Amino acid sequence: MLALIADTHGFRVGLPPLFAFLTRCRVKKLACLGDCEPEPFRAWLELHPGHELYWVYDVQGPEMPEATATGPALKLADRIFLAHTRATAVLSHHQEIEAYKSQPPSGRPPLVICHGHTHTPSVTRFGPRVNQILYINSSVRPYLLRPRRQIVTLTPDAVYLVVPGSFTLEDGRHPSFNFALLDPRRQLVEMFTLTDLGELATLASRLTGADRP
Repeated sequence: MLALIADTHGFRVGLPPLFAFLTRCRVKKLACLGDCEPEPFRAWLELHPGHELYWVYDVQGPEMPEATATGPALKLADRIFLAHTRATAVLSHHQEIEAYKSQPPSGRPPLVICHGHTHTPSVTRFGPRVNQILYINSSVRPYLLRPRRQIVTLTPDAVYLVVPGSFTLEDGRHPSFNFALLDPRRQLVEMFTLTDLGELATLASRLTGADRP
């Protein structure tokens, strides 16, 4: 299981509850998809020896040499690509992505591109002629945004774009705490939007119980 988070900016106080949630759910791999301050994530890594942190950044940084892997774009096992922006991911791994798309269907695991930057959580499946948005959670008026949780099944031989959304509360913004859990083995991505960090404890109880497919 790989947790995805992006665009925390200067928001730090909400990260310890999220890290506690990941610990309760036994999630040991975390991908930070850019526009995040290193310190809270560095502390998470130091407190959990053996856990894995994948750290991507844009042209302005910041870098994190002590992360499991760090760079503007990363490739993980299970055909997972990480970057801060979609453009960076596609340009950095263009040949591999195009080679995957050009092969005939054979039941291969999906190829998943994960990025931040847009602040809007979404899952998109790329098609030969048209792209299909499978999940999106946004609102023209931010104060109308509602908590949401949804599991999206990833089908074989397909390319997906997964954006966890922003996890931040700064400059008087309305609360919107978004993150995702990617399960390559079961080929699922679980999208979360919270407006109250207190919901994480209840959510962890459900996820470690019977409230899973």
